[in-house]
Amino acid sequence: MKRFLAGCCALLLLSACGKSDPQAVDNLPWQVSKTAEGHTRVFQIELGKTTLRQAIELWHSFPELAVMQARNNSYSLEAYFGKQRLGVFEAKLVAELASDPATLNKFAQEHIKREPQASGAWRLTISEANQKLANDFPIKYLIYIPVVNYEPDIILSRFGAGAERVKLTETVDAWFYADRGLAMLIDAQGGDMFYYSSLSDFPQLKEKILKLPAEQAHE
Repeated sequence: MKRFLAGCCALLLLSACGKSDPQAVDNLPWQVSKTAEGHTRVFQIELGKTTLRQAIELWHSFPELAVMQARNNSYSLEAYFGKQRLGVFEAKLVAELASDPATLNKFAQEHIKREPQASGAWRLTISEANQKLANDFPIKYLIYIPVVNYEPDIILSRFGAGAERVKLTETVDAWFYADRGLAMLIDAQGGDMFYYSSLSDFPQLKEKILKLPAEQAHE
């Protein structure tokens, strides 16, 4: 499959976000900074601090909330914002919320819908009452799935050098920017994903990403 962002398309998109002045447009995926508290700031939120309610108010979008039950039966609480326009780009946004094991178990047991996923995981839609509780949970990780894919030279020009690169599969490379709480999955066949976290949560995020190929493999 051909990459979507190449040649003249890349030039047009870069011109749209101000090639001569990349700071001229807000809410771009490479505009990542650190706060004095060690939080990663991107898209006007601070990972590990901004709550789901605050993100809803900021992005003017109500997400679908579900507990993801992995194949190893571990749980995570995710908010699916769907396709959003941030800056000049459109992307799908998924926020993983910080939550303790007892709360995750409660939400999972009280789910109102259970759907299988292609990866072998289960998506457990949580109840309306639990959705209200989740509004006050901080966002631990933010997953940004761009509509277009980025060539490696575009990534270097915008995100900068210094990334640790790990080959996960034949077509997927992971790029880790530990100093910014940023990780990327760059797929030669399309479907790039950017992960943002606070600096303190980044080692856990990196470990999670490195385990993805094994978790997604078919038994």
